[in-house]
Amino acid sequence: MLNISRSDGPTRRERSAFVPAAILLASAAWFAPVPAVALPQLYAFGQASISIPSNAVAGTIVARQYYSPQEFCGKDSCTISGVTLSEKGSIWSFASGPDLLTNVSGLSTRMLVDGTPVTSSLRTTVRHSVEVQLFRDSRAPQSGSLSPGVINSYYQITYKSFPFGDVAIVYLAANVSFINGTCSVPDQTVTLPPVQQNAFKGVGSTAGTVDFQLRLNNCPAGYNRIGYQLSPLDGAVAGSPGTLQLRPESTAAGVGIQIADGMTGSPLPLQQSITATGYNKNTGGSPSIPLRASYIQTDATIKGGSVRAAAQVLLDYQ
Repeated sequence: MLNISRSDGPTRRERSAFVPAAILLASAAWFAPVPAVALPQLYAFGQASISIPSNAVAGTIVARQYYSPQEFCGKDSCTISGVTLSEKGSIWSFASGPDLLTNVSGLSTRMLVDGTPVTSSLRTTVRHSVEVQLFRDSRAPQSGSLSPGVINSYYQITYKSFPFGDVAIVYLAANVSFINGTCSVPDQTVTLPPVQQNAFKGVGSTAGTVDFQLRLNNCPAGYNRIGYQLSPLDGAVAGSPGTLQLRPESTAAGVGIQIADGMTGSPLPLQQSITATGYNKNTGGSPSIPLRASYIQTDATIKGGSVRAAAQVLLDYQ
């Protein structure tokens, strides 16, 4: 969570930024998606191997893969006209959804369209993203393949396309290995310095920059990749990359908090998995991620007052 506060003095704002990292115990094997074609065949989580935490409780999301509408149907939006869901990827085991058992004991899957769980009766338009999740179920975890055999299409989504419509097929085919353990991320406070109002030069200008390290502790060895993402608790500022909306209790206006890559200074993509480059598969350990927090002007008019923002840190594993 990021909290920023300001004194009510007339000429300067005192703000303190917090990055308490509330952790989601697991999340996602991220693989480069297959480009969409006329009948896109998408292999969520790839066709090689992924590693999943075995100690996550039932219901915990342990892997996520996202597709844009372009990747899913080759357009900026896709109007869904039919859905076929297959439990364990079997063409003989249709289901209403949204939750489907996979062929790997301990893992189930679901699909979301713009945040809405997909069922066999869903009819909607994809405008932002299609998300495929793996989550722990009540079955005992046992390593194996998500594919039941040659046919392994868990999701068949029919979308409107001239003249008859097309089908996007999503397969689950990766080999899954369970690993005992996940990283932990301690709550963390980052304090930004007081700044003068004239430090801002217009919408998009920043002030009060502070570098800090996001710490991942006690990561077990064995994962092919560990990723992290920041998920703003109160949403992101539209049109301002990497910028967190203020918390409801904030009294200031016209500013936000921007998080950037500590090495390049580029705004950090929010709600998007980023590789923790310091993680070593052979040894595990406690990698640190260099980040940067700044005040950023988000409106032509700035109003002084208290400033607080918050973000949750989500980890994903592959």
